[in-house]
Amino acid sequence: MSQSTGQGHETAFARIFREGLGLDDNAAARIRFHEGDPDVSIVGNGTGGSRSLYGAGSAVKLLVGKLVETAKPLATAALGADAEYANGQFKAGGKSIGFFDLARKLAAQSPHPMECVAEGAFGATYPNGCHIAEVEIDPETGVIEVVNYATVDDIGTVVDHTSVEGQVHGGVMQGVGQVLGEHAVYDPDTGQLLAGSFMDYPMPRADWMRSIACDEHPVPTKANALGSKGVGESGTSGALGATLNAIADALRPLGIADVDMPVTPDRMWRALRQAKLR
Repeated sequence: MSQSTGQGHETAFARIFREGLGLDDNAAARIRFHEGDPDVSIVGNGTGGSRSLYGAGSAVKLLVGKLVETAKPLATAALGADAEYANGQFKAGGKSIGFFDLARKLAAQSPHPMECVAEGAFGATYPNGCHIAEVEIDPETGVIEVVNYATVDDIGTVVDHTSVEGQVHGGVMQGVGQVLGEHAVYDPDTGQLLAGSFMDYPMPRADWMRSIACDEHPVPTKANALGSKGVGESGTSGALGATLNAIADALRPLGIADVDMPVTPDRMWRALRQAKLR
């Protein structure tokens, strides 16, 4: 079972379904995605590692072919001749019937004769890419600003560019937040968490970055039916190394070799001050 917690399943799965059937953009309003009933026992392990897209998304892609094959004899019966499917229409003997029209025509039957199930087993796959960060450090305050950030990711087949860009933006911001501020502080004597609320634990803010430029270099994988490698963690994974390495590169001429996360303004100011005293 794969339940959405904001990843955009209703957008991605509907698009895979629509494009697989060869339907135009106007058909999107006629497609509804209903997630699993929590009262029904279904084995699953959530959405981690982008498995929703290359797992459930691949199942949706396989469902398209199975659905067309299931509907063909029904369209043949409706048209009176062997039907062939293309771009949302079943055609035979100079006549045609739309995919949705056929479904509506048979809607009174229970179960619906077009109802079918698709399933498959898909192996793990991994995205790759390149992230570049440009930072500026104020030597008087220790404040670090990410002034430019660029990503190029190979995530395999791209289903929806807007969703990909949104997940990369959010992931990069999360990674930058871990580099510049996020810190779980514990009392060394008692082990009590001292950063137990957002009053004490700094969350990344939008004004920590000026812009993020995203591009894609998709190379489809053969590990699943969709050819996708997933994008969920790529922003965070790339941002950690790119941002911290940019800071280290800026500090290298000053002889500062060790930089640990989080690089807060206080830590940065102290490191710069000690470098001056050497």
